[in-house]
Amino acid sequence: MKKKKILFHINSLGKGGAERVVTVLSQYFCQDGYEVVIVTLWRAEEEYEPLEGVRRINLGDRAEHASAKRIRKAVMRFTDLRSVIRREAPDIVISFCNKANFRSAYSMIGMKIPLLTSVRNDPQVDYAPHRASTRRMERKAAGCVFQTPDAKAFFAPEFQKKSRIIWNPISEKYLLAGQEPSVNGNEYIVTVGRISVQKNHMLLLRAFVRIKDKYPDLTVRIYGEDSDEGVRETLKQYIEEEKIADRVRFMGQSSHLEKEIRDAALFVLPSDYEGMPNALMEAMALGLPVIATDCPCGGARMLIEDGISGRLVPVGDEEGIAKAMEQLLDDRKLAVLMGKNAKQIAEKADPRRVYEEWKSYVEQIIK
Repeated sequence: MKKKKILFHINSLGKGGAERVVTVLSQYFCQDGYEVVIVTLWRAEEEYEPLEGVRRINLGDRAEHASAKRIRKAVMRFTDLRSVIRREAPDIVISFCNKANFRSAYSMIGMKIPLLTSVRNDPQVDYAPHRASTRRMERKAAGCVFQTPDAKAFFAPEFQKKSRIIWNPISEKYLLAGQEPSVNGNEYIVTVGRISVQKNHMLLLRAFVRIKDKYPDLTVRIYGEDSDEGVRETLKQYIEEEKIADRVRFMGQSSHLEKEIRDAALFVLPSDYEGMPNALMEAMALGLPVIATDCPCGGARMLIEDGISGRLVPVGDEEGIAKAMEQLLDDRKLAVLMGKNAKQIAEKADPRRVYEEWKSYVEQIIK
């Protein structure tokens, strides 16, 4: 019996949340007997490695892409993706993130192959400015996977009816690395996320400045690569102005975060908007006390029960984050209890359980 073939499309396999989900899902589908192809546009400096047996086609490897001007390159991406889909003839195409969703919807015009899209961020940011492309996606897609009800509610009623909400899977290494938090935890706060406007690291730094004198040994560790130009420079300028250069460290990317952050005193997610933040889920799975902004489109709110499994504060609330940090730094028994409660997320986000939800949905579409 011929294997069913799945073609994933995403911009790259760089170390972001959506990229990790694609890598995890492709692994499970491959192990379950599906033929799996991942089509990307470019190779990131640091990437997730697909499982052996998963083929990757990178359109950016063509010499023509490297030398093409912006508009021509965009056209080539559409035409090349269309050619690859025709040649591979998958049973289904699964696209991740807004641009890949739009590109797939336009590239597959006239094709009978079903398209399953996946919305990974706040639709007000990623889809509201692109109404024509969004309508094209809604008409073409056979379904969509959302992470939160708030994200789903943005789209047309007919599109919502053929969609599902599926949580992100937590990598197994975080489930295995979890440990009982220490009442005498190390004196550092950690955050994980691209150095970008969206992640709003400045909010964390401003909150830290409010409490730094009370905790002279406390430091901040920021994990993540540069994403938006000029953001790191702005952060460093603020760090110099506040004379906290010896207390803030930019850690870059790491392939072993589950080991490097598990002894942190706190994990803080200061984002202005998110989908369902993988970094927050992973910190919770490790049993860390967590603080997050209650940002659109509701992912943090789905993960954290405020005061029970972590703390939620309004977006942009510098004082709120500072007070939440003080509360958990002063009351370590409360912090440990919240960390233990946070670990319960592992059941809902177990990768095998999440994969089975995806598999059921995919099989329903390609029947």
